[in-house]
Amino acid sequence: MAALLVAGGWAWPAAAQQPVGGGLTVTGNVTGTTDYRFRGISQSNGDPAIQASVGVDHESGFYAGGFASSLSDDMRPGEIELSGYVGYTREIASGTDIDLGVQLYGYPNNESLTNASYFEPYAAVRHTLGPVTAELGAAYAPEQEALADNDSLYVHGGLTGGIPFTPVTIRARLGYTSGPARFTGFADYLDWRVGAEYTRGPATLSLEYVDTDIPDAPDADPAFVASLRLGF
Repeated sequence: MAALLVAGGWAWPAAAQQPVGGGLTVTGNVTGTTDYRFRGISQSNGDPAIQASVGVDHESGFYAGGFASSLSDDMRPGEIELSGYVGYTREIASGTDIDLGVQLYGYPNNESLTNASYFEPYAAVRHTLGPVTAELGAAYAPEQEALADNDSLYVHGGLTGGIPFTPVTIRARLGYTSGPARFTGFADYLDWRVGAEYTRGPATLSLEYVDTDIPDAPDADPAFVASLRLGF
């Protein structure tokens, strides 16, 4: 589920991989969250959201998948977000991986925009040392109608570390959006988040603190976000 980490940030797949033959494995999960935050900005107006994702990985390094989430009634592109992605990941040195791909975002019940769909290539490098993984990545959306004919660059870095001998993982992430954020009046801002997750069997409970440097914006105000995810 690397694309969701890179592009949306912070999608934490909890599903066990299910081999299906031919070098393929399938993962999936269903999530209930108190707020859908995309790069620091609420997509559900601070209300709960229901999400689901599925991914298919091949032993060659190629992967593909999709993601769906409910949105706020006030979101201009509609009440549902669907996205699909394809990519390739491989180890380039001991403990170091690269990840390249493209993600397409769609809004099937959009009524207020002529075209709300857009695509975004992404790239990331990750290095793992012991229980800690560091990540540096970027996602670039070229000029498109859904972005009011603007382009947008998102760069981010993060750390993930499992606490030894426990089912707890700690995560921290910092990102910067250069250009406009999708479907909002926000632009050129920082977002950050730090949180922990606890996994037991197919269930993962997570809690994170999310914030931005955007002043006086309810959808970008600091918030604690809790999620319960069930893998299958």
